Amino acid sequence: MKAIVVADQAAGTAGMKLVDQPEPQAAINDVVVQVHASGFTWDELTWPSTWTDRLGRDRAPVIPGQELAGVITALGYGTSGLSVGQRVFGLTDSYRGGTLAEYVAVEARNLAPLPGDVGFTAGAGGDAGPNRVARTIPARSPSGGAEHPRAWRGRRSRFDGDPART
Repeated sequence: MKAIVVADQAAGTAGMKLVDQPEPQAAINDVVVQVHASGFTWDELTWPSTWTDRLGRDRAPVIPGQELAGVITALGYGTSGLSVGQRVFGLTDSYRGGTLAEYVAVEARNLAPLPGDVGFTAGAGGDAGPNRVARTIPARSPSGGAEHPRAWRGRRSRFDGDPART
């Protein structure tokens, strides 16, 4: 697969290169998503989690990008609630491979179904779309109240529909 990688943290976005990478495999409770749209911010390249894994080991070269929308192509063992061929949107874990690639492995809990009337670009964060997506597919909290999809919990200020905070 093709992916954009950065091998040198000091190079920043100038160090981005399009290269061939192996396709990711779905681990337990993961899905592999064919990425149709992706979100990226330049400052991701300054985050420690971009450059190290959870044990602090160097993981360069890295594939940046965290927001995505696409279609599920594979399910890992134990994955439930999603299916191959399903349109989804969500976030990757910053300690893992990013979304500036043709495919990415993502924890299933970080994805939500993407409604058919919402485009991939909007689902990945473009066109001010996450506001629409968040309003379109409300999840239920344990208390029964409507909340944003589980993929966006903890980032509500961005997706709560207030244009001043998007």
